[in-house]
Amino acid sequence: MFLDVIALIAFVFALYKGIKDGFFVSVVAFLAIFIGAIGALKFSNVVKEFLFESFGWQTSFLPVIAFVLTFFFAILIAKFLANLVTKFFDAVFLGMFNRFFGALFQVLVVVLVGSMLLSFFDQINNIFQVVKKETLEASYSYQVYLVVSDSILPSFFQLIKTLFEKSVEVLHTTTPSESV
Repeated sequence: MFLDVIALIAFVFALYKGIKDGFFVSVVAFLAIFIGAIGALKFSNVVKEFLFESFGWQTSFLPVIAFVLTFFFAILIAKFLANLVTKFFDAVFLGMFNRFFGALFQVLVVVLVGSMLLSFFDQINNIFQVVKKETLEASYSYQVYLVVSDSILPSFFQLIKTLFEKSVEVLHTTTPSESV
């Protein structure tokens, strides 16, 4: 089935990226947005003051510019440190473990993201019947999704389901201007 081919391509790509990048770079790449945002929130005022004092910039966009610069700088520092740790592991002959766990981590990320996407699709399919249930049940990838969503992350997927149902309820309710 088409879904299985897409899942296989995603798994192969995840294995390649995990082996190529290693565990530390994979984890930092996954967390880079959070690391960058936290770093930018903590240090963007310092950068804003530096830009103002050093260059005399007095624009209303200065906080945004400082946030973006700090965000990218924090991501670069995080990636640099991850590469440094990876080089250390390679130097002490633990590179194989780093690459193995990198591949494992990347595959787990693909399973998690794929399961989330299938959860959203499943909610849409329950309402609009885009794909027949028998077709989905014949898919190996869909069976993996069922295992992940039912046993490994049930509360997370229940939250997704509840949020989706509430958003559908909001879309179906009439606004006061429509009832007039």
